[in-house]
This record gives sequence, structure tokens and C-alpha cells, in this order.
Amino acid sequence: MLRNFKFVFLSFIFLYTFSNSVFSQNRHDFGFERSQNVRILRSDSTVLCFPWAGGINSVRASEIDFNLDGIKDLVVFEKHGNRLLPFIRTADSVSPYRFAPEYRHAFPDLHNWAIFKDYNLDGKEDIFCYGLAGITVYQNISSDSLQFQLKTEQLQSFYYNGYTNLYTSTDDYLAIDDIDGDGDLDILNFWLLGKYVHFHKNYAMQNAGNADDFDFRLEDECWGHFEEGGEDNSIILNSDCGQKDDEPSRHIGSTLFMYDFSGNGTPDLVVGDVDYPNLVWLHNGGTPADARMTMIDTLFPNPLQPIWLYSMPVINMIDINGDGQKELLASPSDPSLTKSQDNHSFLVYQYNADIDEYEMITDSFLQNEMIETGSGAYPVFYDWDRDGLQDLFIANYGSYDSSALHNGYLSSYFSSSIIYLKNIGTIESPVFQYVTNDFGNLKSQNWQALYPTFGDFDGNGTCDMLCGNIDGTLLLFPNLTSSGLPQFEPEVRNYAGIDVGDFSTPQYFDLDKDGMSDLMIGNRRGQIAYYRNISVNIPDFYLITDTLGGVDIRDENTSFFGFSVPCFFRNSHNETFLFCGTEQGSIAYFKNIDDNLDESFLLSEEKMFEVFYGNRYDIIEGVRVGVAVADIDNDSYPEMIVGNYAGGVAYFDGIMPPPIDISIQQFSHPSSLKVYPNPASRELHIDCQQGNIIQLSIFDAAGKMVLTQNNVDQLALTINVSHLSNGFYIGKIVTDQEQTCFKIMISRQ
Repeated sequence: MLRNFKFVFLSFIFLYTFSNSVFSQNRHDFGFERSQNVRILRSDSTVLCFPWAGGINSVRASEIDFNLDGIKDLVVFEKHGNRLLPFIRTADSVSPYRFAPEYRHAFPDLHNWAIFKDYNLDGKEDIFCYGLAGITVYQNISSDSLQFQLKTEQLQSFYYNGYTNLYTSTDDYLAIDDIDGDGDLDILNFWLLGKYVHFHKNYAMQNAGNADDFDFRLEDECWGHFEEGGEDNSIILNSDCGQKDDEPSRHIGSTLFMYDFSGNGTPDLVVGDVDYPNLVWLHNGGTPADARMTMIDTLFPNPLQPIWLYSMPVINMIDINGDGQKELLASPSDPSLTKSQDNHSFLVYQYNADIDEYEMITDSFLQNEMIETGSGAYPVFYDWDRDGLQDLFIANYGSYDSSALHNGYLSSYFSSSIIYLKNIGTIESPVFQYVTNDFGNLKSQNWQALYPTFGDFDGNGTCDMLCGNIDGTLLLFPNLTSSGLPQFEPEVRNYAGIDVGDFSTPQYFDLDKDGMSDLMIGNRRGQIAYYRNISVNIPDFYLITDTLGGVDIRDENTSFFGFSVPCFFRNSHNETFLFCGTEQGSIAYFKNIDDNLDESFLLSEEKMFEVFYGNRYDIIEGVRVGVAVADIDNDSYPEMIVGNYAGGVAYFDGIMPPPIDISIQQFSHPSSLKVYPNPASRELHIDCQQGNIIQLSIFDAAGKMVLTQNNVDQLALTINVSHLSNGFYIGKIVTDQEQTCFKIMISRQ
């Protein structure tokens, strides 16, 4: 089957439609497009549904219709790296969702938290998200495609004497719902210093009879007549909220969710708290006009199976299986990178009417169909079994073991391991299969932030493993076997006396082309140390520089650290390049390396990019990313795998490098043409606002015409595309006034 949407074919079609000048233009060195086509098999040979989705640690799920087919899809916001994971609802009862990363580009940049709610009652979910100590709102203006526009950068509320920003912290999840039953969305948030819940009533309906705008006013400073404990997550009922001027501050960080779990017609409140794993259900025994919490349940939602997630769980109610009954979804929302229960961190509870209880049906929703390493994912290509195919290793910072409170502060414990995926495909079509989640059985040794590179470091003819780790030194694991899984001897600590600071990430690679592989080692500072090898049989390293190539990938506007993860790559012309993972989630790309080891490398791309629909988009895959680059399908274009701190990886297919000087607008939809739905399944509608359509042509990825209609002579056209296979296509419209290209995707289950 032809590879999905290769840029070379797009360029060919563009040439076919307009001119033959595109190939004469200068091009970037590399081109990448996100792909889901490479299969990942479990050890039992079953296929993961969305292996390249990127992992889950701390998420909140919401519903929204991406493809405008009238069916609510699923969007998952990952707090660890501010990533959006879109999933299209399908008709498949076994796998009811399809990972659809192409919709990411329709969303604005979101960070810290995001809640999807329809504020103006038009049936389309809008976005409430964190912004500048307050709430930013984006309106869903989708018509022919998914689109948002800024409604307000900072939501206002009337506090005491005037309007000011409606406060929220970076960590809190608010309750945004129709709390008083008048039809518009109100907001519950915590007081600036925590402890008390404020009710901001929206007067939009009272003012205008519709919910098109906002008018929030602080209506109640002691909503529900309760308060949180000052030192823990306890709840005190029947409170008048005291005199705030005399109150000590408490720790900030809570989640709020409203739902009538008791069925008495008034919304109950479920509260999560930073550093605590449980949720507290507050039963509302009051009225819509005067909420009053009368009972507390600390084992929500089921005393035999309570939600117990470190830390600060957040919930939502979504009908994920389409049976008309909403399930309860829960995940941690603590912003810390070292508290989440990582690879078992997305719980689903289903209501059982027979026992009137919610029962847990999975603790790893969606993530059980992904490559999921826990916390941190650092891919490395290496042909372990020497069959000529690049295998894939993925290390982590660690996966969750346990948690404990010490003097009121939570500590969670992680231990590192390495996944080994064997390439069982062909030289032109890779397929990876799980061999083990714990290569070398290292998890029990309680290391953190292992990062592997491979070679014969002791001269006995077998392949050993050298690992960086959290303290910046190197660990050598000598291997006794020449085939199969390794049998490691006890590790050699502080190998070669090398210490690059914290979080060492070594690569064993012949940088100076003298026939002996050297060591290049990234670190938390964001730089790369270079240790040259001067021995053929048993490596002997000496330090050349701890700032190789002048590389420093820190963003001083956001952090003191860089967490550099180098991947040197050599192409078929023996040219050396550097791709480097960063703390900020981007991939920095350097060249001018050969014969230039004593000077600064050229930073060619501060953020490596992907190509989608002819447009350029920066690759930002969360935080603390790692990168592996190799031509694993033998087409001369290297592939790239990017891991992120949420414990997953994304796959980018190598494509013909895109032209440097082609404007991204050349492949955009002209304003005079509307093509929908896109992606399409059965029918495609084309509306032309300038001139009658004379001719329609559609080309597949290879440039072959697959559909044509002549002498149409009308403004709008509906065509049957049910016979077209899934994939990307280019269309050409000729009108009596112009000639226009457009892009479509055919997607059906």
C-alpha cells in the first residue's frame, strides 16, 4: 500500500496543477510527517490500536465533535507537557476510538488546564483554559471545519466594587456548569488562599435572554457552607466561612466537579486535593438557590473500589461507549512530574444499576493501546539481534512504584526500566513487537533516568549496554551472551570516571570518523560533553570538551535547564547531523559538524517541524523529549521517533524535504472554496463562491487521477467518494473565473 501522503507526491501534484518549478527550489535538509502506519504488536501478536499517541500521565477528558459529523468525539488534555490527544468516535464496538492527531492543528495553544463547555448553547463545545492568573475563553465557530476564535483573554467577574479577572491558579480545575439552573454557565472557584468555594453567577440570561456573552458576579463567598481543612484534605460542614482577614493561607491546588450523583435535583460537589489520592464527595442537601453540603463520602464513588490516584485526581462524566449512560473518568492532575501513577493513570468507572454503584472497568483507558513507558520516554534505535533491521529501545525516567506523605508533603517513588521492541518487519516495512518491558531486568534495581547506548565496551565480543542516569555518571552493564536477551554481569558504576552533571544521556557514535566510536553525552544543563575514544579494542575515553559544538538548548525564559538528549545521525552521503531533544518539547537540529568539531555547530532549526497539508508545524511533543533518527524503511529519508515525559512516543515518517521558499498558503483552502466534511467518508460537498464549477479532478497520492467530472456548470457539487481508499488526496477545481487546488482526507472504519 502506498505510504500515507508522502510530500514528494504532494509536490508532484502541485507541479501537475500549476508549473514545473517546484523541484528547482531550495529545500530543507529533512522532511517529516506524522504517521500512524507502523504497527506495534504486543508479545501475543495483537496490535496496539494507537501506539504512537504519546502516552498519558495526568489528563482530563472532554467531548467535542471534531469532524462535524454530529457525533461527539473525545479530546484528552495532558497536563504533563500541555498536549492535546484527539480521538474520533468510530462505530467499532471493540475499539470505539481512533487517534486523530491531525485535528491538533485546529486548536489554540493550551496550557495548565482546559475545560470544554458549550457556553452559548449552540451545540458546539467552547474552550475554557488557564491564562494569566485567570481564565481565557475560545469560542467554537466551526462551520465547515473545526475552528476556534478568542472570545476573551481574561474572563471578568464583579468582585465587591468592580469587575476584575475571575481568579484561578495554574493548578486548580474549576467547576464550570449551570449551577443555578437558569440556562447559562456559572463558575465555582476557590478563594485566592484556598479553603472556601466562591460562586460566580452568570447573569447573561437575565441581561439578554441568551448566553452569547458573559456577566459574572461573585454571588456567594461560602457556597455550600463548608470549608477545607487548613493542613489536609478534610472537610468541615456547616461553616459560615469565618473572617477571611484572620485566616492563615493553606496549600493551593484542588479540583472541583459538579454532578447530581444523589439524584435529588441539586448538584453535588466532588473535590480533589493536591498531594492526596482520594476524592471527597459532598452531598448537596440544599436547594438550587442555597447549596448546603450535608454529608461527606471520602471513598468516592464506591467504598470497595474508591478512586485512589496520586495525586489530586480530577473527574469528568462522558458516555464513552455510546450506550446512553455516562461513565466516570478519573486521572491525576498534580502538576508535578514526579507524583503521577503514570502507566495506570486513567480510570473508568461504569454505573451498575443492579447494585446502584459505579464499578471500575479499567485503570488504563486509552493508554493500554499506546506505547506506554510510565514517566519519560527516550527512544533509541539499535539492531540488537543483528538481523539488519533497526530494533527500538525506549527507556524512561521511571514508572510509578509507591507514594508516601512525609511531614505533610507527598513523595512518590519511581524506578527505571527499558522496553525492547524487536523489528520483525522487512527492510522497507518496519513492524515492531514487544519482547520485554524490562530489558536486562533492571527495574528491581531502583535506578532512575536510565538512558542506554550499545557497544562492546569490555572487548569480549558481545554487545554491552552503557547507561546514563539521574546522577550524571555512567553505568556499564557487561553482557555475557552473544544472542537472545542479555545476561548482564553486575554493573560497573562510575564508568571511566565520567560525570557530566545530572541526567546523563550518552550516545556511542564515531563522531570524528577515525573508526573508533566516541561518547557524546547530554545533560540537564542542556549541553553535550564529548569524550573521544583512542583505543580500538577496549574503548578508552578522554574528555575533549563539555560544550561540544557550542550546543546549549536551554530556553532561559522558561527554565535554568535544557535536558539535552543528543542523537547524531549520518546520512547515505556520510554527512553528520545532530538532532537534540530538549526540556521544552522541541527538537533542535544542528549541522556543519564534520571537520568542525572544535567550533560551534550551525543551529539550522531551533524547532524541527512536521509537514501537514503542505504546511509547516513545529514538533512540540510535551516536555523533556528524547529523539531517535534512522532510515528504517530504506527510502533514503530518515524516520524520527520522539518520546515525551508522559511516557509515550510519536512516529514521524521521513519524506522529501519541503522547499524552503514555498509559502504555507499555497496549499491552504482559498476563501472562495468550501470543501466539507474533511475528513470525508461517503460524500464530499464542494461550494464555490466565485464562479460556476466547470471541471473537478481528484488525484491520489501517486498523482493518478481517480475521479473527474466535466461540464458541471454549477456553484455547488456533491460527489460520492465511498469508492476511494483511506488516505490523502488532492483535488483541482476549474471554474469560469479561476483554477484552485484543495486537499481532502478520506477516512472511514
